Amino acid sequence: MLKERSGIQPEPELICIEEPVPSGHLLRKIDKTIDFSFIHRKVEHLYCAHNGRPPVDPVMLFKMLFIGYLFGIRSERRLEQEIKVNMAYRWFLGPGLRGKVPDHSTISRNRQDRFAGTGVYQEIFDEIVLQTMKRKLVEGKTLYSDSTHLKAGANKNKYEKQPEGKSTRSCLAELDEAVGQDRAEHGKKPLKPQAEEPELKETKVSTTGPDSGYMVRDGKPKGFFYLDHRTVDAKHSLITDVHVTPGNVHDSMPYPEARPADRALRLRGRSGRTQCRI
Repeated sequence: MLKERSGIQPEPELICIEEPVPSGHLLRKIDKTIDFSFIHRKVEHLYCAHNGRPPVDPVMLFKMLFIGYLFGIRSERRLEQEIKVNMAYRWFLGPGLRGKVPDHSTISRNRQDRFAGTGVYQEIFDEIVLQTMKRKLVEGKTLYSDSTHLKAGANKNKYEKQPEGKSTRSCLAELDEAVGQDRAEHGKKPLKPQAEEPELKETKVSTTGPDSGYMVRDGKPKGFFYLDHRTVDAKHSLITDVHVTPGNVHDSMPYPEARPADRALRLRGRSGRTQCRI
């Protein structure tokens, strides 16, 4: 029998925040796998040890950014609102049911001031990759790399032509030299000599977004773009590296110089080498 519900008087309840978070929730799996306490060591040099009021826990700040990226919450203001009402987010961050959630402006100020211009984000990323390797979640034998183009906020008709600082062949020549040394040490024949390097070409440099690059690719739009390069481990499809370049950089070029996590991946392989497929 259908009845209308009258106004309900809220009653106090005793509840543990562990109860409403499902046992198989993604954040539970991440919390079980990754120890985020190392973040304190990574950022302690950016805080004053003797003066000022107690700061917001940096682990919580970075976890908030992590939640925003993981669940596609791009607005920091909305991120604050979602954390306030989401039990799983509160459980992951640690403020409990009644604890105060950091204001969105606190995230922005720390990101734009305290952590700006530092390598903290890359160091945290690399440390998490190393932890996943120890947990056997990243194998390091086969890595897949690809890039996604991101449109720059630049007018494609406003640019200046400038000579390229370095051609792709010069980078490849450095790689050939390293390979040649390795072959000589192992008693192998040297590589065949490559054709002479062509003259450097002119490239378009945006006057409104000089950090972007003019992209010209088959089947892709022309204009000023950025490239978001991502490397994924083949075993569990986990991202092991992210690197952003101008849109006119070839997909293979960001990887000759490996970062710490990449070097560790190379050492991980049984043969001492990592297969990188682009």
